[in-house]
Amino acid sequence: MDLAKYIGEQIKKFRERRNMTQDDLAEKLGTTRQSISRYEIGERKANQDILFALSDIFGVAVDDFFPATKEGISTIYNQLVPPRQEKVYNFAERQLEEQNRGNMVHFPKKEKLPTIKNSASAANPTELVYGDTVVEEEEFERVPSSADFAVPIIGDSMEPVIRNGQFVFVKEQPDVEDGEIAIVEIDGDGVTCKEVYKDYESQTIILRSINELYEDRVVSPEQIRIIGKVIF
Repeated sequence: MDLAKYIGEQIKKFRERRNMTQDDLAEKLGTTRQSISRYEIGERKANQDILFALSDIFGVAVDDFFPATKEGISTIYNQLVPPRQEKVYNFAERQLEEQNRGNMVHFPKKEKLPTIKNSASAANPTELVYGDTVVEEEEFERVPSSADFAVPIIGDSMEPVIRNGQFVFVKEQPDVEDGEIAIVEIDGDGVTCKEVYKDYESQTIILRSINELYEDRVVSPEQIRIIGKVIF
């Protein structure tokens, strides 16, 4: 069985059940319609983080994306390294708590997260904002479990997905997949928030805005440092 294709068919099925377009789902995941299409046809295999995000969006279990087996999710869980097992456990625990709460009215407890105040992402690829990094704590009603810090976004280049002045949550990591949104440092003197694409033929990196008013910026791999992936 082609597992990537099976998972893709499940993603499409759950998306259509909720009358969502590929654009709708891409917006919720912080990715592109092209990436959703590639997931659904099995051209690109959805990784663990994507599957957990999708299960949250669709209100289904991660196990529902896989063929029925005797072992189910436990087989996958046992193959994960301990830090990833902890993520799976924490997610399952939250799902159980939500189920047990039923229809109770819930007032979410605000969570604190380190927030980079003066190192904001750019309004567009040619106007970067960069200042002394000041890290403070900010309170949020909901913080993704994999978030390491938050960053305020300046400008409209990522609208309508990310609006001017909005905080985004960031998972610190040195690389991202094609089409994922990242916080990127350019030439060591500016930080921007963009979709990242890799042109393997020309060995360049394409930094793309969601707002079509802004042009792509093409840089060499040596010019950039990926600080982390934006998560929703």
